[in-house]
Order: sequence, then C-alpha cells, then structure tokens
Amino acid sequence: MKTTRKLFSNRAGFTLVELAIGLVIIGLLIGAILGGAQMIKNAKIKRQIADLRGLYGAVYTYFDRFLQLPGDSDADGYFDSDSLVWNEVEAEELAYETKRSPFGAKYYFGADTAATPTAHRNGNFIRVSLPPDVCENVDKQLDDGIDSTGFVVSSSQYIGTAKINLYYFVD
Repeated sequence: MKTTRKLFSNRAGFTLVELAIGLVIIGLLIGAILGGAQMIKNAKIKRQIADLRGLYGAVYTYFDRFLQLPGDSDADGYFDSDSLVWNEVEAEELAYETKRSPFGAKYYFGADTAATPTAHRNGNFIRVSLPPDVCENVDKQLDDGIDSTGFVVSSSQYIGTAKINLYYFVD
C-alpha cells in the first residue's frame, strides 16, 4: 500500500473537482460578458429611440416658432433638402448635424412626394441606416413593428445583417 500512495502523490495535474470548478468559473465569465453586451445593445437602442424623438421634437419646436417646417422655403409642407433643414434647426440650436446614431450613422431629413414613394408612403421623414434587428426593435417600440406600415418604416424587411434605411415620418 505504501508504494501505491507514493505513485499517486507524485503525479502533477488537476483533479476532476478542480477542472469542474474552473469550467464553472469560465462559464460564468462568458455569461456575464454576453449579458453585458446585450445590455449595451439595449442601451444603444433606447438612445436611438430618444434621438429620433428628439429630432422629431426639434422639427415641431421650429414649426411652433415660425409656423413653417424647417427647410421648407417654398411653404409646400415638405422638407426641401436635408442641408436646409439642418441649417435652420442648427440656427435655432434645436439639434446639430454632427450628432450621430449610437450605431454610427448620420441622420438625414427628407420628403417623399413621388407617386410611388421610396419609403412606402409620402411625407417628411428622418432617415438613418441601422442593422435590421435594431430597425425592427425601434419600429416595435415606436410603431407597429411592421416594416412597410405606420410612421416607422424601412427600405426592406428586417432580415439579414446588412444595414437598411429606417424612415421615421414626422408628419
């Protein structure tokens, strides 16, 4: 018996219990990291929604002050161009063109008055390019969650990974 104990006591390595504890710790760390990443994404989506609402508010604050939409120099009820809207909104210190989406995209103002509208309907909009899952989440929180109806629509279905345009109508 003495020789058997001596053989096993000189071996280097980990016991099954030590390995199990190590794997549990690694699993907990991975779970915490993935959970943290989802929390960060959810915070970005909330900020995205707040940005869109803020730009919507800037347009109607301008309208309240001047009884005309910003960037509507011909008073037809539609934005004439993105740069005119930004110039007038910035002049009143309501919003700034340098602001970017939490997902890195620029915000654009536009109007669709064509017989076959690009964004499924006519009207003034704020456009931003976002991942499809983010677009869907924003649409669900601000509207009906359907990519082609309501006042939040997209340039395509909420599938895939390539960024798509999200249109938030302000009229």
